[in-house]
Amino acid sequence: MKFINIIIFSLFFCILPAQADDDTMQLKNYIDGLISEGYSIVNDPNLASEAKFNKSRELIRANLHLDWMAKYSLGRNKKTISPAQLQEFVEVYSQFVVNAYADLSRHYNGEKAVVKKVKKIDDRMFIINMEIVKTDSASPIKVDYLIHKLDNEVAHPYKVADIITEGVSILNSQQSEFNSVISSQGIEALVADLKAKIARKEQKEKQGA
Repeated sequence: MKFINIIIFSLFFCILPAQADDDTMQLKNYIDGLISEGYSIVNDPNLASEAKFNKSRELIRANLHLDWMAKYSLGRNKKTISPAQLQEFVEVYSQFVVNAYADLSRHYNGEKAVVKKVKKIDDRMFIINMEIVKTDSASPIKVDYLIHKLDNEVAHPYKVADIITEGVSILNSQQSEFNSVISSQGIEALVADLKAKIARKEQKEKQGA
């Protein structure tokens, strides 16, 4: 999970190529804003570890397409559960994902990402091809980000929807894992498992404080 955290968090510290059309230029401006906010958090000497975590969590929550991600991760199961169960799952999933990704602020070690290409799939979907360069590795890691453009979000229309590392989608992996749990134990067991993981992480953080 820590490596996955590095991958998603590195999106906030990337460099985009100069040439782009109007849509990708807007996406560049969006990324530039994340870069500025992200660096101001992890490099602020006046912020304690917990403060960096909280600010990172706010930044990540605002820029992930969490509702869509949660529903996608359920696959066909989202059609078989009740609206109340779906709402609870979306809330718990969102907390689980945001906390996991924001935790990298405590371990950030200068990872960088260079965007190689911005692909416009259609008016509402983009793929960002990038390479992650870690300080302890000579070989960059190829990562693709799926970016959604939301029509109903005028001020902040772009959201990160998925991350594909060396051809492996995080959401597809989650969908496979979640489907296995739901098929054998039900949606309640999956929600309980995510809640337990959140609680264990929070307890560990309190003990380390």
